[in-house]
Amino acid sequence: MGKNLQRLTTDYEGLLKRYSMEKNFIQKRNSTGVTTFPVIQDAWLFDKNVEIVDCPGSEYKLPGIVVNNFNELFKSFSSAKIYNSINIRVDDWYMRGDSNTFTITTGRTNYYKSLVTNRAIDYALAEGISVRELLECGPFIHSLKTSSLSNHLGFNGFVESADGKIALIFRKKGMSIGEETCSNSVTASLKIKYALNESYLFTKDGLMNAIIEEINDELGIPFKTLITENNEPIIKNNEPIQLIAAYRDVLEGGKPQLLFYAKTEMTSEQITYAFNSKNTKINCNEKPLAATESMITDGNFIYWIALEDLLKCDVFPNKFVHDGKDFTMLPSAAACIVMLQEFKNKR
Repeated sequence: MGKNLQRLTTDYEGLLKRYSMEKNFIQKRNSTGVTTFPVIQDAWLFDKNVEIVDCPGSEYKLPGIVVNNFNELFKSFSSAKIYNSINIRVDDWYMRGDSNTFTITTGRTNYYKSLVTNRAIDYALAEGISVRELLECGPFIHSLKTSSLSNHLGFNGFVESADGKIALIFRKKGMSIGEETCSNSVTASLKIKYALNESYLFTKDGLMNAIIEEINDELGIPFKTLITENNEPIIKNNEPIQLIAAYRDVLEGGKPQLLFYAKTEMTSEQITYAFNSKNTKINCNEKPLAATESMITDGNFIYWIALEDLLKCDVFPNKFVHDGKDFTMLPSAAACIVMLQEFKNKR
């Protein structure tokens, strides 16, 4: 945790004060009062059409100040297991006029560019100056269209088992963010190997496929076991993935994220077996694995919680509380629980 904390602040109240002009911070009424999260919800998506306008020639370029300090920023990840890859960058997103369509315009960046901007935004450079102080100082977060950060697209999601439980993951040591904290069922950057079509374009179908493949990679849940929210089998035009919301993680300088919900015919016991089998295969490999292989799964342990219990939990920017126990979380993961609670209440 220590090295992560050097790159990202833990003063979440300070983030709320810094960006005091923001109007869409997520809030929750807990048993102790109203709690505000340094996470901005831009749109509910469960009742919207989502369209993607992809511009693969739109390539993100690092600001000069980051280029000049690249080596120092990158060295802050020396203990993390990382590898570079082309990522989808969100150049902008917005509701289209008076329609019911949420448009996401996308270009390209790469993971290392995100590490030295979004993910090391609070790392102290010369004289204590940080990327946040220089490029995202407040009192509001820049729009995605005007942001100077890498802003690769990521997603968080919840997967419900056949016995009505939600998988929460304890993240491994060595992750570039949130190591050794509790997180949602799936927390990932969108992988282009799953998301691009034969013409190397990013589409809505590609987005859904990337989420489906990540569920399998992270938890061992294959596509054929996914069902709809109403427990119906997957057929043509019957999506197994329910997009819930589009939001921005202020901790990472307004990084764009999507939240999803999915259900499976597999029980919690079956999923735990599949998950443990994946990790055993990784941990028992006789030869050292490349980061691309060793980090296929983000977690070492699944904590199962009944959906009805999760919907009643107190949640704070740094934790959620269940059965009198505190489970440490990053604000993005915690806010996702709040959005899931609201989503289920709206249904």
